[in-house]
Amino acid sequence: MNPLPYIIQWMPLLAFIGTYLLIIAYDKSKMVERVKSKGIKTVGTVVEIRQNPGELFGSKEGEGQAPVVDFVTNNGSHRHYSTHYQSPCPYQVGQKVEVWYYFYKSIREVLLADEDAGTLPKTLFRWGIALCLISYPFLIKKLMLLGGTN
Repeated sequence: MNPLPYIIQWMPLLAFIGTYLLIIAYDKSKMVERVKSKGIKTVGTVVEIRQNPGELFGSKEGEGQAPVVDFVTNNGSHRHYSTHYQSPCPYQVGQKVEVWYYFYKSIREVLLADEDAGTLPKTLFRWGIALCLISYPFLIKKLMLLGGTN
């Protein structure tokens, strides 16, 4: 049994997944800009310094520390667990820090003054481009076959 026809049938789905990854990458890359422009600025308190747990599949980045910040909004108290690990950590427990937050429906975005979008947008962008480059030719071919042109 030849699996190639089955793989080719699934390629258009991978094109849509790749496109979706590109859309998410763009949205995540604009997170810092969105939170600082639409969000509310307040002051929070560093309550803990966490150690970097390492990468999911290894610890290439080495050690680092990130703050845990408590801050108050109109809707109550909130806690932000930063994933912006740095060595040495510029924060100390008890330190007052600026916090921007943007809460809208189910969206909960919080940002400290020195945080950025991280590596997620770049990773999603790379995977999205790879999937699109591999699968869009199959999608175009399938659309041409459905349209009756060869």
